[in-house]
Amino acid sequence: MRTTVQSDPVRCTGCGACVSICPQHAVSMMPDAEGFLYPKVDGEKCIGCNLCEIRCPSGRTEQRSEPKMLGGSVQDEQLRMQSSSGGLFTSLAVQMIRRGGVVFGTVMNESLTAEVVGVFSEEALSGIRGSKYVQSQSADAIANAADLVEKGIPVLFSGTPCQVAGLYARLKGGHPSNLITVDFVCHGTPSPGVFAAYISELERIHGSKAVSFAFRDKRLGWKNFSTVGQFEDGSMETVTQLTDPYMRGFLSNLYLRPSCHECHLRFDTLPADLTIADLWGADKLYPERDDDTGLSLLLIHSEAGKAYFESCGNLDMFPIDSAEPFKRVNPSLFGPSVPHKKRERFFALYRKHGFSFDDINRLLAPPGRLQKTAEWIAHLPGAVKRRLLHSS
Repeated sequence: MRTTVQSDPVRCTGCGACVSICPQHAVSMMPDAEGFLYPKVDGEKCIGCNLCEIRCPSGRTEQRSEPKMLGGSVQDEQLRMQSSSGGLFTSLAVQMIRRGGVVFGTVMNESLTAEVVGVFSEEALSGIRGSKYVQSQSADAIANAADLVEKGIPVLFSGTPCQVAGLYARLKGGHPSNLITVDFVCHGTPSPGVFAAYISELERIHGSKAVSFAFRDKRLGWKNFSTVGQFEDGSMETVTQLTDPYMRGFLSNLYLRPSCHECHLRFDTLPADLTIADLWGADKLYPERDDDTGLSLLLIHSEAGKAYFESCGNLDMFPIDSAEPFKRVNPSLFGPSVPHKKRERFFALYRKHGFSFDDINRLLAPPGRLQKTAEWIAHLPGAVKRRLLHSS
């Protein structure tokens, strides 16, 4: 009897496409001990058609031509400051709204859970603007977007590369003319359970319920961005990316989804029509354009994406001739993140008492002299180790 979609859970990206692929509605997404959502199959409903596994996009890649690359930003400075990087996503989204279409993107809902939703107006785009560094729930959005596309309604669907791949799996691999997809260069997706525990810890410290949380605030600049939490009692907490415990753990790969460390959706295998990212390294590569308010990198993968992008206005773009410089400044564009060596230790502590600032500080503290010496000895050849031990 089938109980899950993938026999190896490490392969599952959690996109949730299998939920709507199943003709018997036998699949639902449930959290595991690390707080990530995985598909669970109801054995009484399952008829053994195996469509969920057959059409699962996990582990499948399609080699594509090297994308055309551009850098730039929106011309509207206020909009640029409200965006994580250069504001390209909003320009792409506005164009779809003005065509009478629907735009899908990630919001933080009232319970501060990340979920992909569809919006129908330019005013509603503010909620899906900006990066959210936690895995979003996308099963319902993939089903809803596919239904709209199949009814002939124009759709722009944005999400992680694996969520875009999930939408194409739900559409049986087709690329309908009324669909434009936008993904982004992904460092990896942190655990929703860990983020919820982090918010609970913030609420305990502040003695007030958190009502909003921004992951990428530019009040201290684009490069040194900050997290901003707002609370019911009117208080606010602003912390830089380098000192916020949650962001430190995320950027150190301490609690990313296991499949993120095996991901092969990179550069010339990304599934979307368009890919957007921060143009990291702009201060060295394009100093004349970098004023620390944000610049975007755009990758164009398809003719449909090219035509759609060229129809958008309010943009100041410039060509990028080579991807080579980005291998150093944005390695996530070319390969998956390596899990932190203390990942298992973190989750052992997390399962005991949730998210602890002290645990993060201890786990990510620079190694002391004794630890450095022990690690140096551990990497020595066996014969050298024996001589050192004998001499002592």
